[in-house]
Amino acid sequence: MNRYYIVLPVVLMAIFIYFERGAAKDTELIEKQKVEAKVQAEAKKEAEKKALEEKARLDSDKRNAQRISEEKAKEEKRKADYEAKIQKMRDDVKKYTDDVELNNKLVAVLEKDLAAKRDQRERENRSVFELAKKVEISKKLRRDAELEVQRFTEMLSRRATDSVLTKMPVVATAANAEK
Repeated sequence: MNRYYIVLPVVLMAIFIYFERGAAKDTELIEKQKVEAKVQAEAKKEAEKKALEEKARLDSDKRNAQRISEEKAKEEKRKADYEAKIQKMRDDVKKYTDDVELNNKLVAVLEKDLAAKRDQRERENRSVFELAKKVEISKKLRRDAELEVQRFTEMLSRRATDSVLTKMPVVATAANAEK
């Protein structure tokens, strides 16, 4: 039996080592496969990550380009609006300047006409005054002439009444005699 104590454990140990080495090879093979799968999974994740980063970078570049183009469009629109407003102001200034010049010319013409009308009115006032003066002088001369005629007529009538030729001859009558 002594022999079995040594041989059996050695045989079992040899079987154990045989199976253990086979299992170790399988385990090592499984570990290699796991490592390879992990490496492939990491490579795949890395590739996906790079693809996502590339896609994100492309999207970001696209959005940046779109944003820049929108900003340029806004800036160009703002500049165009600004230039349009400036041009409108220039046109308005030119229009109003032309209007002012035209109105100044019109004012000059109207002032000249007004001065001419004032001179004409002054001349007409003078002529009206001269005519009124002549009328008053003629009225005065007429009154003086009428007064002279009245005075002359009265003088003639007094002379005629005082004259012997205009008196009635005295006839002797009884009535007169009594007086």
